[in-house]
Amino acid sequence: MKFVWLLVGLLLLVFASLATGPVAVALPQWLAWLTGHADDQTRLVLGELRLPRTIMAVLTGATLAVGGAVMQSLFRNPLAEPGLVGVSAGAALGAVSAMVLGLTSLLIVGVAGFIGALLATALAWQFARGWPGSAGLLLAGVAINALVFSLISLLIAFASDDQIRSMTFWSLGSLTRAPWIVVLALTVWVPIGLWWIYRRWPCLNALLIGEAQAAHVGVNVSALRASMIVAMALLVGPLVAFTGAISFVGLLVPQFVRRVFGSDHRQLLPLVGLVGASVVLAADIVSRLLVAPAELPIGVVVSLVGAPAFLWLLRRPLA
Repeated sequence: MKFVWLLVGLLLLVFASLATGPVAVALPQWLAWLTGHADDQTRLVLGELRLPRTIMAVLTGATLAVGGAVMQSLFRNPLAEPGLVGVSAGAALGAVSAMVLGLTSLLIVGVAGFIGALLATALAWQFARGWPGSAGLLLAGVAINALVFSLISLLIAFASDDQIRSMTFWSLGSLTRAPWIVVLALTVWVPIGLWWIYRRWPCLNALLIGEAQAAHVGVNVSALRASMIVAMALLVGPLVAFTGAISFVGLLVPQFVRRVFGSDHRQLLPLVGLVGASVVLAADIVSRLLVAPAELPIGVVVSLVGAPAFLWLLRRPLA
């Protein structure tokens, strides 16, 4: 039943997202659009502007939240999230590098960010290979993140004013950058990846009792960790590359859901995905309403709520 209620809430937010904006869409226009008989303006507003943005919000929120739940289980660390192993930092470096080189096409910037995410994750994994357990990967991730942000600062020093403006806008997060062809590709790619991750819920449950105990019941912990991190890079990388930085979703949503619904990954992963999608979609709606007809970057809205929520969690740690 909880799954049904969360799904209904997400669907209501989808409708609200499609209805939110400076251009009002009347009910007859909605019906005409749904049946394929809408006028040009309605097709542009709903089909070309609001629908891809709504889809990106759902995909990004669900993936970041599920990624956070997986990383926290793999590392047995409530502060873990996808950016810990360099995925987000690598995407930022790739995108910024493309902008500094004058490659300002949204598609090129997104692809460059995706490549950067994969390279940063691979580099962190390579340096961590000699360490047992997850400690090496955590340390390598911290070092890679520090190195990448230093390189980004160096690139900014050589960038023009227009390039710095583009970098700043990208870093604040937006759901409007991905072209339709990318949105359609991610609509296929992301659900497949999330389903593959969900199928590993028994292994993730086994990790709850410890790596040694999980190995005793037949879980190949090293292979599980490697495959999950690769999956995170392949899912989170392209999304972050096009949306920019959206913080706190992967960190906070899994913790809140665990507190309410428990830690059984068979239920946790789909619930976390629904809540994460709803959070990002709600934040996007708020970003369009607060300063309408202009809009705030979604990363700013999420951080304004996420930072106080994180401080609240620090005062009330899990038992």
